[in-house]
Amino acid sequence: MVALLLLAAALRFHRLGAQSFWNDEGNSARLSERSLQLIVEGTASDVHPPLYYLLLRGWRELAGESEFGLRSLSAFAGILTVAASAALARHWWRSSAASVAAALLAAVSPPLIYYSQEARMYELLALLAALSTLLLAALLPALARSGQSNRRRVLAALYVLAVVAGLYTHYFFPAVLAVHNLMALVLLWRHRWRPLWAWAGIMVAAFLFYLPWLPIFLRQTGGRPGNEIGFVGFLGEAVRWLALGSTAGAQAARWAGPALLLLALIALWPRELSGQRAGRRIALAVAGVALPVLLMWLVQATRPAFYKFMVAAIPFLVLLWARGAAQMLQGARSGRARPAFALALLAVAVSALLGTGQALANLYTDPAYARADYRGMAARIAAEAHPNAGIILDAPNQWEVFTYYHREGAPVYPLPRGGPDAAAIAAELEEIAARHDRLYVLFWGEAERDPERLVERWLDAHAFKATDEWVGDVRFVVYAVPPEATAAMETAADVRFGEAIRLRGYTLRGQEVRPGDIVQVTLFWETDRRLEQRYKVFLHLLDQQGQLVAQRDSEPGGGLALTTTWEAGEPVVDNHGVLVSPALAPGAYRLVLGLYDIADPNSRLPLVDGTDAYLLATITVR
Repeated sequence: MVALLLLAAALRFHRLGAQSFWNDEGNSARLSERSLQLIVEGTASDVHPPLYYLLLRGWRELAGESEFGLRSLSAFAGILTVAASAALARHWWRSSAASVAAALLAAVSPPLIYYSQEARMYELLALLAALSTLLLAALLPALARSGQSNRRRVLAALYVLAVVAGLYTHYFFPAVLAVHNLMALVLLWRHRWRPLWAWAGIMVAAFLFYLPWLPIFLRQTGGRPGNEIGFVGFLGEAVRWLALGSTAGAQAARWAGPALLLLALIALWPRELSGQRAGRRIALAVAGVALPVLLMWLVQATRPAFYKFMVAAIPFLVLLWARGAAQMLQGARSGRARPAFALALLAVAVSALLGTGQALANLYTDPAYARADYRGMAARIAAEAHPNAGIILDAPNQWEVFTYYHREGAPVYPLPRGGPDAAAIAAELEEIAARHDRLYVLFWGEAERDPERLVERWLDAHAFKATDEWVGDVRFVVYAVPPEATAAMETAADVRFGEAIRLRGYTLRGQEVRPGDIVQVTLFWETDRRLEQRYKVFLHLLDQQGQLVAQRDSEPGGGLALTTTWEAGEPVVDNHGVLVSPALAPGAYRLVLGLYDIADPNSRLPLVDGTDAYLLATITVR
């Protein structure tokens, strides 16, 4: 068991501080800087109860405020979750083999490891789910028997403490309480009314401790986001997530999915325990998984962003897997089918470990599964050290995580403030643009806070987007802001691209630039007919040998004026910025323009002369 706990610790502390905090972790970090009173007041207006943040406030005094230090609270909670799951399996199934299996399965569980490496409350939720269930499993027999009053009181007090802690940790803990009440009803109903009255008193005691927070709970959980998929589809996704988490690709699922499903099915075979007792305990373990999943559906929290709430169900799933593994081990030790059981157990173990191993490899090393690198974005802005830059955060709840890394330097503007009011946003952006000639913009969660993309639409119309790249699930965009509003067309042209698209002219700012500057280009387009194909505009800066040294490839309007939306004969004004590398050598460079099929960058629209790019200007880098 010690070896398995050491394994759990190694997996949870490995690369613990390697990744940047993502958005919600930044909220945890900045909230934990406050006094205890301000933490409680802050969470009262947030979407989570205060206990985790209060614990983190004390923890940072011991471990520091680094990513490693703040995340280590969750890492230690994760190790304790493994220990509690092992103890629960031993008590529940009366089997040391099940206990060892539970410890192993919890130790390598990808979702438990993932949230053990995050400065959020979800691993604490899993721990309290396992711990409270373990205490309940010891408490219920004490309630059913006469005598043992002191033991009963101690267990009841500890259980109430664990339940109250769970309720003050996360609003999904009532799903665990639903399972507990089902357990109490099933295991106590045969003992007349006295133990049931005692159980009711325990629930009342927990409720009274939670009563001060109840109005806040009701206010913060009043809305329902809406189900995005059908129940069967959600059930499949939920089971997959519980088994392998969010970092498991298709390959990991192929390896581990069948193996873990087989373990769960074998657990349903009541072999060791006496029939009725086995049936009840197996049914309750299944309910421990099923009820939280059902509650997710009922409250319409079926978006992948909410799956993490289900960590509370993982200890119950581990219970089932542990029993299945113990059943197979027993079969491999005795009976005529020993070779078959032994071979099956080996196949299951190898498949499960390969699948979880792939999921963990993705977690530790694959950039596709990495958290958004706010640390890197802040460092990039600091390194560029633009003398007149501003930073816009869309949506504004990025402020906490970004300012954790960006403590001084360019001013930060969280937008939109309040609701998505177009006039208010435009007025504030006008003020911001008047102060800065370069804007760094971080787009995250704008579908909720800025669903009409008002911030981006204004910027694309009044500034020049030079870069647009994904950093995890955050878009990092750099704009150049002109000293005055975009002028009318300065250079007329009549250049046909393909059969229908015409460049009527352009305005160019910055024919003489320095390394690190942004060339600002306004293109004036027109189409002869409605287009059915989406095209990207490319602006390429080429050296004397024709080598690409800088570029901007984008659909028109920063991606918001798609060619399929153009009306015949209607002008389309299209701003683009081309970022000149700070390392680019002085000299003359050609700026060329073209369009290509969004699905095939090699499929460029031809010009009348048979070429596929139009020379706009020669750019001089000083």
